[in-house]
Amino acid sequence: MASSTTLRSAGLLECFHIVRHHLSLDSCVVVAAKYASLDGRSLSQETLFAALKTVVEKHPSLCLKVQQEDAKPSYAKLDKVDLSLVVQFSDAEDVELAIQRQLSTRFDTSAELPLWRLQVLANNTVVFAYHHGIGDGLSGVAFHMTLLDAVKVMTPNESLQTIVEIPKSIALPLPLEKVTNLRPSIFKILAEILGLFLPVSWTRLGSAWTGNPVPAAKPNLEPRVKLITLTSSEMNTFSQVCRSHKATVTSALYVLAATTISRLIPPSSEKYTKLVAAVAISLRGPANASADLMCDYVTAHKSYPLIDTVFDWSKATSYATELQRQRLVSRQEVGMLSLLSGNYIGFFNSQLGRKRGSTFEISNAGRIASSEGQWRIEDMVFAQCNVILGSALTMSVVGDPTGAMTIALTWSETAVDDMLAEAYATEFVDGFRALLV
Repeated sequence: MASSTTLRSAGLLECFHIVRHHLSLDSCVVVAAKYASLDGRSLSQETLFAALKTVVEKHPSLCLKVQQEDAKPSYAKLDKVDLSLVVQFSDAEDVELAIQRQLSTRFDTSAELPLWRLQVLANNTVVFAYHHGIGDGLSGVAFHMTLLDAVKVMTPNESLQTIVEIPKSIALPLPLEKVTNLRPSIFKILAEILGLFLPVSWTRLGSAWTGNPVPAAKPNLEPRVKLITLTSSEMNTFSQVCRSHKATVTSALYVLAATTISRLIPPSSEKYTKLVAAVAISLRGPANASADLMCDYVTAHKSYPLIDTVFDWSKATSYATELQRQRLVSRQEVGMLSLLSGNYIGFFNSQLGRKRGSTFEISNAGRIASSEGQWRIEDMVFAQCNVILGSALTMSVVGDPTGAMTIALTWSETAVDDMLAEAYATEFVDGFRALLV
């Protein structure tokens, strides 16, 4: 499976994710979904491989490898993709364990293999793991929606074809900075430069609890995963309550996360008065990109909620307005990467041994629309790694066509104690259900 055709250089955000993976600080993004047929049929290898051929041909991001990860990363086209090397059928059914193992496994970028892999569990759950450099969280959703459409038109007697030949000419989506304005304001640049020279204790971060510091030496990549499932009935009620308060699901989850963590902060952390939250914002709108595109078009908005153990709907309402206001402003966060002048390795290494930059992160991929046909998807899960340098706790959220919502809580033992994370999951669910009455 040889490849030598360079397609284009990686963009600002793509380089960020490529180098972070190269330094063993991250592994992949995972989006899983259970495929169910009306007649109870299993997803056979023949049907899946035939459908995957259609998916690979539609999404150029699935036909790539990366080059020069430690210098100036670029994407090269593979001549072909051998599905037998990237798809594994398993007798296992434990989705949580499967996702944890995927998040613990980096890609061998030196091999002539694409930057994704599939694990098909015994219960028809398809676990799609992919390099963050080829897609954001919504890209995993786009993959499954394309696969579902392809599976629907496959016949049960499809012949087994493992090789997908890649056309000589494919067009990758442009990097984010080519499709929307990421240029940071002079005030943003000055504030960032000032922050480099001030002691942490003089900044807002100094008074914020963000879990344990980043280890001085890179630990093994061993993410913990806890799946939290909220039923369609619960989500229907929750959405109605959110609307009644002019809040959104994301803004309410944000306040609930902050109040839950506030109750669990260790007694030794009494000196802290606030938390740091990072909430992902899709830039597909400003980039004029469709929902079915696989691309890396995302940013994050950072805020500093006060430590407060009481849920307040007015805060959820206010934060919903704040997020809406940040949809364009937040592009500057990605634009700030241009100040690194390509020295991503130096940047990441400088984070080792320092205070963690955020307490919790929320990435909400939204609810997936239902569709008609012989096949449907359900029980969707979205999960991310980045547990070494990232937030102490990360919540990746997705709603499936049934209306249920799954939250993948990820962390590492170097960031927070396992007991704290498990207690957080329990108290978060209790707090969520208390809002329904």
